[in-house]
Amino acid sequence: MKDFLFGAATAATQIEGGFNQDGKSLSVWDDYSARGLIFNKQTCYFACDSYNRLEEDLALIKELGLTSYRFSLSWTRIQPTGRGAVNQKGIDYYNKLIDGLLAIGVKPFVTLFHWDLPLELEKIGGFSNRSIVERFAEYGQIAAEHFGDRVEYFSVFNEAAALIDFLYLRPVGGGKQPVSEQKAFEAVHNLLLCNAAATNSLRKHSALPVKVGMVNVTEVKMPKEENNSAHIAAAQKLMFEDFGWMLGNTAFWDPVVFGKYNEGLILKHGFDLSFVQRGDMEKIACKPDFLGLNIYLGKKVETDENGNAIESTPPTDACYGDMGWDTNGSASCMYWGPKLMQERYGLPVYVTETGISLPEWKPLEGRIYDTMRTDYIRRYFAELMRAKRNGVDIRGYFVWTLLDNFEWSSGYSRRFGLVYVDHETGERTPKQSFYDYRDLIKLYQ
Repeated sequence: MKDFLFGAATAATQIEGGFNQDGKSLSVWDDYSARGLIFNKQTCYFACDSYNRLEEDLALIKELGLTSYRFSLSWTRIQPTGRGAVNQKGIDYYNKLIDGLLAIGVKPFVTLFHWDLPLELEKIGGFSNRSIVERFAEYGQIAAEHFGDRVEYFSVFNEAAALIDFLYLRPVGGGKQPVSEQKAFEAVHNLLLCNAAATNSLRKHSALPVKVGMVNVTEVKMPKEENNSAHIAAAQKLMFEDFGWMLGNTAFWDPVVFGKYNEGLILKHGFDLSFVQRGDMEKIACKPDFLGLNIYLGKKVETDENGNAIESTPPTDACYGDMGWDTNGSASCMYWGPKLMQERYGLPVYVTETGISLPEWKPLEGRIYDTMRTDYIRRYFAELMRAKRNGVDIRGYFVWTLLDNFEWSSGYSRRFGLVYVDHETGERTPKQSFYDYRDLIKLYQ
């Protein structure tokens, strides 16, 4: 498929390590680690040691046959305090990564911010403090001026919903008191202003005509029976009108695309919008170039005897796994998620993350035969291709993740990688899924 991006995704905090090397300062995740808030008091300090193993990882990317690699910049490696002076050694590292990717024919797909808020900004309120908007404008300009001559694709945020959740609604490890939904919503608003400010900086200061969007986790609902119009309508309703969770699909995309908050969301949670300043919504509607959808699974829906949309009970033999729902029965989420999101927002789609965590270890002899991961990729990718054949404008697919990594508050207890990583030594071992994904990519080139 010409111009279709076959990729794998990572994030700086999850793979780089080198948390205090070459001028990098502390992020909130370094702080959570120091305070013992991560699973089993693990830390992100070493992660996969990718900061010191860049050439090794580039070789894996080349062997895998990717056409794109999605990674994030570490703000505290580039601009240690989130303001002011730039750390040249951080710039050098990402230049080496970007140039290394281009040298092997792989397009960089860069995330500006994947959750690693500089601790110095968190100390003054983080996204609760509107001054962070100016910081994001500056950070976006730095990224544009240093990388925008070679990087074509940028996303400002990864999973803003999760970011607001762990910073304010359900703080990591119970490390601080949660805030009210109203205060969290005010942080959402500031985050959306940050997204717009950085988007404008990237477009204005990049040498290339860059494509800029946002990446969000997507709560997919799909009809239990695909030939049942009532079930399809139920899926549409629950995708966009179920406001039980304040950070659902419309919370970020509606304001970014339409320039307004979903009225149902505001009414359901009783939000007071008096804090919104004149002109804010016009700024927030920054016309993203694409939808970045992180899709791991979905929930089937139907109608009850009164015609109300309800979630279906998973079958008895459903596989729940680490993701907490019917994983093996969810493949059609890759059809319905992009389809329904594009119908609502009218933008091209990149599936920027999809993957599965499995309980794995390296055997004494032989390869790691992660057959369920290969099966997951094949099932879900087939459904994505069904959507593409049916007219959904899908332009890329990124497996989460290249390497077994530091999985945030879960520490190293989950393995999503195509490559097994020994987190004591950093040794990399490709799994069977690595080679199977490579073969899948070859089929479409």
